[in-house]
Amino acid sequence: MLLHQPTVDALIDSMTPSADEVQSRKDFLEFSEQDSRLLKELGPLLAPLEDTFADLLYQHLDSYPQIVASLSNPEQLSQLKQKQREYFKQVFAGDYGPDYIKSRLRVGVIYQQIGLEPRWYLGAYNKYLSWVLPEVMRLVDNDAERFLAYSKAINKIAMFDSELSLSAYFHADHEMLRLLAQVFESNLEAVIIADVKGHMLHVNKSVAKITGYASDALIGKPMQGLLAELEPTLYQDLWTTVTAGGQWQGEIWLKNQQGDDYLAWMNMNAVKDSAGKVTQVIAEFSDITAFKQTHEALAERTEELANSNRELEQFAYVASHDLQEPLRMVASYTQLLARRYKDKLDQDANEFIGYAVDGATRMQALIIDLLTMSRIGTHGKRMEMCETSVALERAESNLRLAIEESGAVVTRDPMPRLEADVSQLTQLFQNLIGNGIKFRGDSSPIIHVGAQKKEGEWLFSVRDNGIGIAPDFFERIFIIFQRLHGKHEYPGTGIGLSVCKKIIERHGGKIWIESEVGKGAVFYFTLPIHHGERKHHGE
Repeated sequence: MLLHQPTVDALIDSMTPSADEVQSRKDFLEFSEQDSRLLKELGPLLAPLEDTFADLLYQHLDSYPQIVASLSNPEQLSQLKQKQREYFKQVFAGDYGPDYIKSRLRVGVIYQQIGLEPRWYLGAYNKYLSWVLPEVMRLVDNDAERFLAYSKAINKIAMFDSELSLSAYFHADHEMLRLLAQVFESNLEAVIIADVKGHMLHVNKSVAKITGYASDALIGKPMQGLLAELEPTLYQDLWTTVTAGGQWQGEIWLKNQQGDDYLAWMNMNAVKDSAGKVTQVIAEFSDITAFKQTHEALAERTEELANSNRELEQFAYVASHDLQEPLRMVASYTQLLARRYKDKLDQDANEFIGYAVDGATRMQALIIDLLTMSRIGTHGKRMEMCETSVALERAESNLRLAIEESGAVVTRDPMPRLEADVSQLTQLFQNLIGNGIKFRGDSSPIIHVGAQKKEGEWLFSVRDNGIGIAPDFFERIFIIFQRLHGKHEYPGTGIGLSVCKKIIERHGGKIWIESEVGKGAVFYFTLPIHHGERKHHGE
């Protein structure tokens, strides 16, 4: 688990020793200002060898597979080489203050992060010294006294650096363990670490909370003791799988301290050492009894609602169908009365008969619309790949008389191919275009049908130049029987847009409107390209 840069910076700040502590460490190593001056003298002399030292060091490290595995990322390797070159500059710069201290601490943290163990770090230092010291001997022309002074200074700074880097390494390692322990303990999932024989080595707080056992009481006990009596065979099978290096997850019945069985969802994984041998098993689980009960209750309720909806739709269909015949008889006889006795009755009687004829006609229209509404869910055709242009052409054909009488102009974008019920799409386009014709202003209707491809779906629009709708009514217009105008002003049953909404929902899309009074309206709706990609509940 790698730490983010701000976390690394904060960690380094927290472990940076005080000035007094730094001086104390230097004093213990007898690192003096004279040593600093000697190292600074060597800086310009060794500078031409910085790249050579860096390359030699990493050639040496490349001979160890364990290090190669840690430095498998080329970018990471390049960055470390650059850091090494910078270190060579720093170590012979003669300035060993706060910035230098932090750079050494950062090296230790980085090595801990990439998994480069201290043995490799110390070995690299030894190799570095074995290259540098002969070069120093050459530079001083084998002057033993000068070489001794320089080599002592180099060894002192090497030990000073090693101590800083190693303390940072172990501090970062401890911090990582602390974080992991905190994650382990605070995990909402119950977590058990067991040996390969199934004895529990560590448990977190959630184990105690779920099982009812005290954590200390579980340590050393077999995990099998947490199982319900009906699960011994399953446990043997999953344990064999996991201890062989595999993984298992699924539902399993466990038993708490009170002896009550509960259903859990468990994940079990093997922990392996560097040789690939399984050393521990980690089991994570949670009590899903309440979730399962809620899920089953929800599924049962959903099925009840689905049955209720089917019954209501069937009732609406049957009721509407059975009402048609007596209503047709009432309408026929009232129309017959109107024709036969038109000039034989007084004005009031003629008016009453007119009301009866009008009411019967409107009732017939309402029943027909109700039948259409009920058929959407129960009599819809199977979804098939189809050309939406075909549905649009059929809708325009059905509206030909209204288009001609109103002088409407209907235009369109290229229409896509998608998976749908073409007959219901025809009804959808017919209702929306019909609304644009019906709710027109003083000028002839201009209606445009657009289509734009989105991710996994098509966005359609039906735009008109009609009277428009106030935003307060945007939701209301899709509710069945809702009308914004009187029946004499704009005839209709108030079902058309409800039918549109139900068709769209069956197809897994959504429908909405954008409009201003006097500025026309745009009805938008989405349809998935494939019915299986729908985002909303359909049938």
